[in-house]
Amino acid sequence: MKFDSSFHFLLLTFLLLSHYAVGQKRTKITPSNPPTILWKITGKDCKQPSYLLGTFHLADAEWLYEYPEIKKVIDSTEFILTEAFTTERTETPFAKTGSQLKALSLLTPEQYRTLDSFFVARVGEGIVGNPDAETMTVAEMRNAILTTLATQSKEANGITKFMDLDLFRLYEKLGRKGDRLDRVTPTEFDSTNIDQAKQYLARSLKYLENSDKPDWNIYQMTGVDETVAHYKKMEFDYKLNERAVNVQTSTDFDFIPVEQRNKNWMSKIIAAISTKPCLIAVGLGHLYYRTGVIMLLRDRGYQVEPVIFQ
Repeated sequence: MKFDSSFHFLLLTFLLLSHYAVGQKRTKITPSNPPTILWKITGKDCKQPSYLLGTFHLADAEWLYEYPEIKKVIDSTEFILTEAFTTERTETPFAKTGSQLKALSLLTPEQYRTLDSFFVARVGEGIVGNPDAETMTVAEMRNAILTTLATQSKEANGITKFMDLDLFRLYEKLGRKGDRLDRVTPTEFDSTNIDQAKQYLARSLKYLENSDKPDWNIYQMTGVDETVAHYKKMEFDYKLNERAVNVQTSTDFDFIPVEQRNKNWMSKIIAAISTKPCLIAVGLGHLYYRTGVIMLLRDRGYQVEPVIFQ
């Protein structure tokens, strides 16, 4: 079993996307007025307007480009901020050192059998007696799992096929730069954090559930087509004057609450929009409530208003 390095960048940045499943669980919706997923940011130190787009990570972006409002945003912005992608050179968290824990030594017998069966079924070679597998660190094993799942998934899967990545790649194609809002999650484990390494590896194995189904995605979400159709109607109640009743956390971000992640993003967002027109494309769940990006920007003196789609 050889590790395919061509997926390194995508699967590195996947480690930042854990909120996707949290922020986009389906709830009872009260339509907003007007229906929109796009917000215009002006005022304060903005020399030109920037835009905030609430994305859905199990949809592509092609349908968006048909809207004149989106075309205007793409034509008028110079930079893109997403949760996970950057055009800047970054330190990789996968650098192998001799002190890092090896993945196979942390597996329970049941986990070992599950993982071996998965690779045998998918690539024809398991982990039993496999020297490549034996030397893999926890992060590398997770990467191998996700690479295998992604290469055999034809639908939007939240790893290699989703709206945020489509938008980022478009800006790259246009010769523009972008940056990520989230930090790279630490993935180097040694003898001082064995329990964390086991938890991290166990979460990786959770992605194998239902992976034999054609509509598999990393969030284990069913009825994706129906959910995407609803998203495209843009009828969301952002509850901007309310506080979240249930504070949701992200396991891949050391259980940091979503509202704290939103706050953590503010310095980078403000630095960007104060110097150039930007598109900020983040999961729709990050826009909700008084603790969402919309209200955090308003609290800092910016005007953030809905863009009406014709």
